[in-house]
Amino acid sequence: MIIMSNKCKILEVESLSKKFGNKYAVKDLSFEIYEGEVYCLVGPNGAGKTTTLRMIVGLLTPTSGRVKIMGIDVHKNREKAMRYITYVPDVPVLYSELTVVETLLLYASLRGVDRHVAERRIEDLIEKFELKDYRDVKVRSLSRGTLQKLVIAMSFLPDPKLIVMDEPFMALDVHMQKVLKDEIRERSRMGTSFLISSHVIPWVEEIASRVCVIYNGIKVIEGSIEYVKTKLGGITLEEALLSILKAE
Repeated sequence: MIIMSNKCKILEVESLSKKFGNKYAVKDLSFEIYEGEVYCLVGPNGAGKTTTLRMIVGLLTPTSGRVKIMGIDVHKNREKAMRYITYVPDVPVLYSELTVVETLLLYASLRGVDRHVAERRIEDLIEKFELKDYRDVKVRSLSRGTLQKLVIAMSFLPDPKLIVMDEPFMALDVHMQKVLKDEIRERSRMGTSFLISSHVIPWVEEIASRVCVIYNGIKVIEGSIEYVKTKLGGITLEEALLSILKAE
């Protein structure tokens, strides 16, 4: 398992649980993310990945446990904590009557990005995520794939410490998946941390510094790709995860 004590701790999740009625969606989940890490939550649909991410960004209140971003408790001081984080949800919801450029400019303004800096970053992101032909198109007219590219571009715009992404590769074509993977790698080298949930294991194997396998809301194992594969006896991470499902 990788220990990154020489790196700045960006996110700390302590004994996080969420109960709906009598059923736990997430139970006693703990992990940490350090500067420049690409940390991936993996598990089948219904494992508790999305619930975990929504608690981390303050959209759900935990039944118990704590989340800290840059040492700030998310649920006691969400406004301050969210200055360091952006979020790509599994189902994006934006103002339908704004254009792509208007959406990016509004988001930059809300996040306190200087107008001149924002304009430069927006042009770079429009170019990188191939949004040039859509810059003046309203959000309501965008395809699902183009909407996903826009939301991903938004997540990079404020240059946050931590980017949380829920199934970010879904709805992207093969070319844009590669663009996103390259961008994640480059940003992580520059110190940006990522928390990414996915059940598409081949993508995870390409980008993850560490993975946390969760099943039925409970952490099964955590560590580097090689560590998890060795412990679970799989030649690939996908085979290792299948061994968990078969055991159930």
